[in-house]
Amino acid sequence: MRYKTDRIKKYKALYQILNQYSEAFEGEALASVESLGTLNDRFSALVSNLTRPVSLVYQNRTSRRDSFIESLQRSVRLGMAVARKTGNTALMDAATNYHKEIGRTSDHKLYEMALHMVELLTPHSVLIGSLGNQPAFLEQFGIQIQEFSQTLSGTGLSLNERKSGRRELNALLTECNKLLAQELDGLVEMRKNTHGELYNLYTTMRMKRRPRSKVGEKPGLSDISGIVTDAVTGQPITDAQVTLTQHATVTETDEDGFFAHEELHEGSYTVGCFATGYNVPPSATVKLGSDDSVEINFTLQPVDPMLN
Repeated sequence: MRYKTDRIKKYKALYQILNQYSEAFEGEALASVESLGTLNDRFSALVSNLTRPVSLVYQNRTSRRDSFIESLQRSVRLGMAVARKTGNTALMDAATNYHKEIGRTSDHKLYEMALHMVELLTPHSVLIGSLGNQPAFLEQFGIQIQEFSQTLSGTGLSLNERKSGRRELNALLTECNKLLAQELDGLVEMRKNTHGELYNLYTTMRMKRRPRSKVGEKPGLSDISGIVTDAVTGQPITDAQVTLTQHATVTETDEDGFFAHEELHEGSYTVGCFATGYNVPPSATVKLGSDDSVEINFTLQPVDPMLN
């Protein structure tokens, strides 16, 4: 993300230079300059959203999840007791299975378990009230299920918005680079004799590059980015290592589970992923073009879900 924000800062600086000499442009040429300003405005909105801590997205979901699991466990224990007293084998099988799986399953699966338990327990509501010393338990649990469903939907929407934002950011960076290379660079060059100061300021900023990793090597413009998540909880995995095999390059995910390998040249890359406590997923192979942005996401399965 830092490389992307550096590019955005550079594009904003270029726009400020062009805007400072707006008298040099008119008609379609001025429209090209204004297009850069529009792109910069969108960059600001996207970066503001993407730099907010992902913990804020998960905060409500985590607090509701703990309470929801407690109620689900209670329903399972009641289910076992009811099944034993009534000889209901279907209820006993479901309750026994869910008792084993609660600590190692995804939030969406927990929601499905809860719906099934309510369906199985509803015909025994009177007995449940007596056994659990909580007559309105099923009704209250039903409300919890609805609230948890809404929380899952809200969290998923927020995460999808962040993913969409990253994709849009990549697309806009590509579009901005094309606007500069195919339009604005040429327009400024044509004004070299009449607006020499504009030309000098623009070309100096345009040619400014980040430090090179190897002497004499020009950084590439492509990148590979994505998100690493836990297959059970759906939450992002922080500090997972994402490698580029051919280059012996490693980067780590941030608190969003986000990673990025940047300044890459055209060619084929093998992307691997590793995180402590998780099974190693298959590597992904991708072919990059010039000024390309490719997204690769990894979903990791815990070695022992009960420990994560």
